[in-house]
Amino acid sequence: MKYAPIIIVAAALSGCSDPQAEKNETWDPTLCQFQQGECTRNGATLAVTPFSAPSEEPLTFHLTLPDDQKLVASRIEGRDMFMGVIPVRFDEQGNAEVIYGSCSSGYMVWRLFVTTEDEKGEQQHHLFDWLADAPTQ
Repeated sequence: MKYAPIIIVAAALSGCSDPQAEKNETWDPTLCQFQQGECTRNGATLAVTPFSAPSEEPLTFHLTLPDDQKLVASRIEGRDMFMGVIPVRFDEQGNAEVIYGSCSSGYMVWRLFVTTEDEKGEQQHHLFDWLADAPTQ
C-alpha cells in the first residue's frame, strides 16, 4: 500500500484541466466571428465593435436589414444560461450601444434576437450568437 498515495494523486491530476482551453481549441462554427467581419443571418447583417465583444464594456452594434424589412423588436439573452433579458434599441441608422454582464465560467455565448416585418406583415426572425470576450487572435 505504499504506492496508493501516488496513484490517487496521479488520478486526481489527470482529471484536472482547463475547460476554457479545451473550448478555445474547438471554436463553434455557428457563432458570429466579428473579428472576421459582419455576421449575416436570414438576410440581416450585424457588426459589433470592438469585435472581441468584451463583457461589462460598451459595445456598438450595427444592424443592416434587407430593404423590404422593418425592425419590430430586438433583445439580447444568454444562449445557454439565463442572464436576464436586455432590450436593444437601434436608432434610424441601425446603431445601438449595449453593455452586458460577464459570466464566471469564462465562456459566455450571447444571442441577439431580431424580429422584422415585411410589407405584407409577415415576420422574420434573425438570431445572432457570439462568444463574449472572444479571443482576438
